[in-house]
Amino acid sequence: MIEIRDIYADPMEAERFVRQCESAFEGELNETADSIAGTPGLRCVTLFGPTCSGKTTTAAKLTAAIEKNGRRARVLSIDNFYLEKDEMEARGITDFEGPDAIDLELFKKTVSGLSAGAETCIPTFDFTLRKRAAFTRYTPDMRDIYIFEGIQAVYPEICAVLEPFGYKSVFISVQKDVSLLGEVIRKEDIRLVRRVIRDYYHRNASPEYTLSLWNNVRENEEKNILPGTQYADFALNSLLPYEVLLTGKYFIPLTDGYPENAVFCDKVSRLRRLLSMTGNTGVDVSMVPMNSVFREFIV
Repeated sequence: MIEIRDIYADPMEAERFVRQCESAFEGELNETADSIAGTPGLRCVTLFGPTCSGKTTTAAKLTAAIEKNGRRARVLSIDNFYLEKDEMEARGITDFEGPDAIDLELFKKTVSGLSAGAETCIPTFDFTLRKRAAFTRYTPDMRDIYIFEGIQAVYPEICAVLEPFGYKSVFISVQKDVSLLGEVIRKEDIRLVRRVIRDYYHRNASPEYTLSLWNNVRENEEKNILPGTQYADFALNSLLPYEVLLTGKYFIPLTDGYPENAVFCDKVSRLRRLLSMTGNTGVDVSMVPMNSVFREFIV
């Protein structure tokens, strides 16, 4: 557990705390990247973790760190291999985060092309229209390292496709609770706060809608994602402790007037109370580096 006993009202102290948190995460990530780049013959990495763990930004950071070691890296988001809306409906699939939502045949075709060194078309998925938006031609190099990123990167169906490729796996998540001025905020709730903010600002989803999905999201994590952590080659903790001093500025206004009879009303009320204790903090969004993992969850 991480303990925060000071809300860092002084801006200079607050900025020092932000830098300290960012530096700790960068150190973990660089050690992982060095190990990956230094593994002879390694051409594939999976980056997985539960929702709002910071996978997208971490994938980009891993790419940059790996390339500093003289290897070329390419990120492939497994989100881009979702089945299109019509196909999902035709198959009766309602769980967007389960393994059945992935177009496994397209994924196999893409991985086969990359492993053979052949020009390959990489898909891009439009989440607004819930359909494939485009394909980008990519000419692989046998020295490339491919980073397959997504919650699905640990699913057996995906791993079976990548197995002949040979790969190392990286697990990322918020891995510690935070004690804020003596009260505990669970690691799962830190991700929930992140998701409420992200979904509102980046996916046009209300807090009510996001919270209505949370039970299913957590059930899928417990069933399909977290059991795979025991097999991960590397683990990264994406908690940036300063974030609990900043997210209240977003979460509290977004949940004003949250219905008393809505799902997770008690949880929302408790999180609002805890995050409101940081109202006088000197931590400001301007202190957050533009390439920070936390940038995925704020505006």
